[in-house]
Amino acid sequence: SKGEAQLVDTLLIGAIIEARSCERFAALAPHLDEELAKFYRSLLKSEARHYEDYLSLASEYAPAAGVDVDERLQAFLAAEAVLVTSDDSQFRFHSGAPH
Repeated sequence: SKGEAQLVDTLLIGAIIEARSCERFAALAPHLDEELAKFYRSLLKSEARHYEDYLSLASEYAPAAGVDVDERLQAFLAAEAVLVTSDDSQFRFHSGAPH
């Protein structure tokens, strides 16, 4: 159904958001003092679990929604790549380069 497909999409987008948080925390941790780095590594582990949870739930609901999770995830990642590498009229936290 449309509602189930939207749920799968929402879960996949949530998984992508969590994955990007993991990337940021992993990139920051080596540049911080040990106490703060330890905190960021703990956040990284938490975000990784969230990523896995979202992806698992999307996979669970996908058959009833008639959605191929891998195909849909790749479509979202391709759209994300275009958005973050394109010029943007306003600079925002997750925007492309301002022009």
